[in-house]
Amino acid sequence: MASATGSGSGTGTGDCEGEEQDDSSSHPEVLELTETLNSLSVDKSQKDYEDELSLFRQEWQRELEVSPSHHRDVTKPVPDSTDSSLQTEEDKAKSLFRLGVEMEKGGNLYEAIKHYKKAIQILPDVESQIYDASEVKVVAHAEVEEEETNNTVSDESDDEDAVEGEEFVSRIQRILTRKGHFLQENCPTKSGHMSWLPYEVLQLILRWVVSSDLDSISLERVSAVSRGFYVAARANELWRSMCIRTWGAECGTPRVHEFASWRQMYIERPRLNLHGCYISKTTYLRHGENSFQDQFYRPWYFVDYYRYLRFFPEGLVLMWTTPDEPINCVAHLKYRNARQSQGIMSGHYRFVGTKVIIVIKKTPEKKAPQSSNTRFRARRKESHEQEQIYHIELELRNVRSRRNWSLVWKHYAVSTRGQWSNFELGSSKFPPFVFSRVRNYTAESYEPLTS
Repeated sequence: MASATGSGSGTGTGDCEGEEQDDSSSHPEVLELTETLNSLSVDKSQKDYEDELSLFRQEWQRELEVSPSHHRDVTKPVPDSTDSSLQTEEDKAKSLFRLGVEMEKGGNLYEAIKHYKKAIQILPDVESQIYDASEVKVVAHAEVEEEETNNTVSDESDDEDAVEGEEFVSRIQRILTRKGHFLQENCPTKSGHMSWLPYEVLQLILRWVVSSDLDSISLERVSAVSRGFYVAARANELWRSMCIRTWGAECGTPRVHEFASWRQMYIERPRLNLHGCYISKTTYLRHGENSFQDQFYRPWYFVDYYRYLRFFPEGLVLMWTTPDEPINCVAHLKYRNARQSQGIMSGHYRFVGTKVIIVIKKTPEKKAPQSSNTRFRARRKESHEQEQIYHIELELRNVRSRRNWSLVWKHYAVSTRGQWSNFELGSSKFPPFVFSRVRNYTAESYEPLTS
C-alpha cells in the first residue's frame, strides 16, 4: 500500500512538474490564442451592431411605406422630373398646373381639373406666379424687339420724307402701303388687338364712335391715336354720311358748295352744334313793395332766368325756360323724352341756310280726375290751360374763331286760341343764345351712324 501510494504520489508529482514545464514552454501559444479570441469577440460585436443597424433600417423603411404621407407622395404624378425629392412644393405645383394646361388643350378636361385642383392645394396662387413669370419674359422680349425697331427706324426715316406739294393724308397712306399693315402694336399683348381686324370692321367701329348723334369731336380724337386711325377717320364715305344726316339727301356735293372734301364741307358749312346746348341768360330789374316802416324805402330786385335749346339730328328740339342755373339743368336735356312736368317743351326745327325755324306746341298736362265726394270739402275749380304754339326764328352766327357758336333772335310769336302775338325782340329782353358743350351728351352711343 505504501509503495503503491508512494509510487502514486511520485507519479503525481512528476505530472505536475511536467505540466509546469509545458506551461512555461507553451506561453507564446497561449498569447496567440487569447489574441485570436479577442479579435473574434470584437468582430462578433461589430457584426451584431451591423445586424442591429440593418434591422433598424428595415423597420424604418416599413414604417415609411405604411405611413399615408408616403402613399400620397408616391401617387403624385410629377411630370418631366425623375428625382421628386429635389423638387420644392412650388415646382411641383407649377408642373402640375402646366400639365393640366396641356391636358386641357388636348381635350382631356376631367384630368386637367384634377391637376389644377392638386396644384392649387399645394400652392393657392400658382396661376398668378406662372403668369407673372411669363410677363417678365414677355417684357424682356419686348425690350429686345424695341431695340431692333429702333435700329431700323433710321433706315426707314429716309423713305418717309414728304414729297413737295403732297397732301398729309396721301403721305400717310403711302407710308402705310409701304409697311404693309394698317395698324401696328406698340407693345406686345396676349389679348386681341385692333390690328387683327379688317378695314371694314374698323369703319364700323368709327361709325359707332360718331353714333347717330353726330359726335365729330370723338372722331377727331380717335384720329389722333395713330396713322392708321388718322386715315380711317378721314374716309369720304364716313363724312358723306354725316353730311347727309345733317342737311338731308339733297345736301349737294362738295364741288357744288366749293369745298375740297366731304370733311371740309361738314366743318366749314353752317350747321347746328349737337354735342351740347344753346343757353340764353336774361336779367331784368323788378320793383319791390314799400316797407311799412319806411315809406321812402323802395327795394329793387335783379331777376335772372335762362332759356335752353337742345337740338337733335332728326329735327327734334327741346326748349326750357327756368330760373335754375345751367349746372343743374343741362343733365335734364340729355334724352329726347324729357319730363314735361318740369316745364321742358319739345318741338321740331328746320335748318335752312343760316336760319333755324322752330315750332313748339305746348299741350296742357293731363291731370287725374278728382273725387266726386265733395260733402265735407269744397270742390276745387279746375283751371283749363289753353294750348299754345310757339314760333321762333333764329340766325346762326360765328363768334370770333368759334363756328356756329351763337343764335340770334329774328322772330318770336305765340298763338293762343288761334290768335298770334308777336314780341318785340330787344337785346335786353331776348339776348342771343351761346353754345355750351356738355360732355355727358356724347358719353354713350346707342346707334351707329347710318349710311
